[in-house]
Amino acid sequence: MGARPDRAVIVYCNRIREAYGDVPIIIGGLEASLRRFAHYDYWEDRMRRSILIDSRADILTYGMGENILRRIAALLDKGVPVKKIRDVRGTVYLCKDGEKLHYDAIEVGDYDTLKTDKQAYARAFATQYKNNDSVRGKAIVERYGDKLLVQNPPMPPLEREELDYVYSLPYA
Repeated sequence: MGARPDRAVIVYCNRIREAYGDVPIIIGGLEASLRRFAHYDYWEDRMRRSILIDSRADILTYGMGENILRRIAALLDKGVPVKKIRDVRGTVYLCKDGEKLHYDAIEVGDYDTLKTDKQAYARAFATQYKNNDSVRGKAIVERYGDKLLVQNPPMPPLEREELDYVYSLPYA
């Protein structure tokens, strides 16, 4: 208790950037997933930006990550720069305004509006929630000045054989 810093993902990612520069940083898990868009922070009693911006990570994964990470690892293994990985479902990334998106997208607004307008934030959250299935979900775009935060549609669930393989691994 007390050994983990507040907002650990942000702290650890920034320390990695300080030590290793441009090494690809991919974040995921509960803390990253829940804070992938503009969100209310109970500790500070205010709205905060996406954790992807504050952490300076390259890609955020959300949902069940087995196939997402395999796809990202395969692309990195082929020499694709992490900043060019834009088509993996179940990921969130930042790009410049005007960059062509891989999936049809719904824009939910800009951060400056979402942090001050409760109704705009509620509409954005409802849109995010409604697009959280792998069949009908669309990409979601949230603006941050001249940058776009893009959430690709969710990755489809694992097939039975894939799930059996995951559970056959020697976890300890």
